[in-house]
Amino acid sequence: MTPIAGYKVIPDGWSEHHRPVAESTMTADCVIVRAAGPPPYPLPDGWTGETQVWAGKCRLQELKREAAPVAAEQPVNTRQYLVTIPYTPGLDIHTGETGDTVIVAGRRYTVAQQMYGSEVWEWDLICVDNLTQNREAS
Repeated sequence: MTPIAGYKVIPDGWSEHHRPVAESTMTADCVIVRAAGPPPYPLPDGWTGETQVWAGKCRLQELKREAAPVAAEQPVNTRQYLVTIPYTPGLDIHTGETGDTVIVAGRRYTVAQQMYGSEVWEWDLICVDNLTQNREAS
């Protein structure tokens, strides 16, 4: 079947038109931080070892991808989450083992992958919550 002459299946501006709808689903406060590198000496007051990359609203949902491998004789329980943030051209998100960290309501999620597409309404980040290590030190 051929499209109707003079019409596009996906019109120009499709993504831009739908971005406000996607953003209206983002209700959680979110901060993305990056490891700042080795600590300076002497250590300045308030130094956290992290630099803020982005802050704003996001949507967080569990992906039902559980894993419980045993690493170095220690059980490790992880869950994957989809974190969506507003489309921001030029935003550089680091992914992988040393990826950026998303903080939502005090919980920390490591960015494993950023999803890309030809029509983008929002940035989709696949993040990992390491349940074995994601708690306050006692």
